[in-house]
Amino acid sequence: MTSRRALELALDYRCNLRCVGCRACQGGDRRITPERAAGLLREHRTRGARVVWFGGGEPTLRDDLPALVARARELGYLEIIVQTNAQRLAYPAYAAALVQAGVTEVRVNAKSHRAETHDSLCRVDGAHALLVRALGNLRTLGARVSADVLLTRATAPELPATIAFLAEAGVRAVALWLLSAFDAVEAAPEVPRIADLHGPLVDAAAAAAARGVELSSFHTPPCTLPAELRALWRPVADLGLVVVDPSGIEFPLESSPFEGGAPVDACGRCAARGRCRGPRRDYLDLHGASEVRALSSA
Repeated sequence: MTSRRALELALDYRCNLRCVGCRACQGGDRRITPERAAGLLREHRTRGARVVWFGGGEPTLRDDLPALVARARELGYLEIIVQTNAQRLAYPAYAAALVQAGVTEVRVNAKSHRAETHDSLCRVDGAHALLVRALGNLRTLGARVSADVLLTRATAPELPATIAFLAEAGVRAVALWLLSAFDAVEAAPEVPRIADLHGPLVDAAAAAAARGVELSSFHTPPCTLPAELRALWRPVADLGLVVVDPSGIEFPLESSPFEGGAPVDACGRCAARGRCRGPRRDYLDLHGASEVRALSSA
């Protein structure tokens, strides 16, 4: 595989939440051993990677995570990112150990500013309270914090307030990800039509701009958005990530069915072809292709 600028290590499938639409915990007990993880860090740094993401499952459940972060720093990675539900970061000593090891950015998974919505989608009571504590700890430590926010029928109306909540907590970048029902049929009723997101997205963009928050949206092809929102869209290929999963399989992030890649006839005539790989298959199965149309180059 050709070198890419960013590596994501999905260390194992364990997680302390049971989020709607996520079946990582059903991936078995496969894991990247500490020795293999260190080897992958070295190998991909040699191949030109400058950024590493630690993910999972939930990477903070790995007791060797601080040591792996420190190893990435020793190898010269310019950015060391932990993608987390932040539950363990609610404990000050652990949050400090991770930051001191060399983490340059913590990406927290935040469903909503409302505890009821967040905990319902996490399917664990008290998850929101721990997230709030974690954000406070990270702010005290001066850590750079971004957030991944899930777009669902429940979270969409709350999106502007969620942006404001995150900004107040010190988050300066928010990425929006549309809920997938690819391998979780029970999530299908919560996957909204993109057209129904237009109003909340307009308001969220205004809330982000007013608070200096960088806002981006994945899984919403530009043709499905009104012209004033198309600048929010980013293709996952822009992240430049090659993923190594717990079974050792290596693949570009954008090749995952969770990320798109089901073009329809209109896509072949679209000016965004090349950057946009089309909608996700699970989205088309739920909502059809009526929102997908060719954009002109004018």
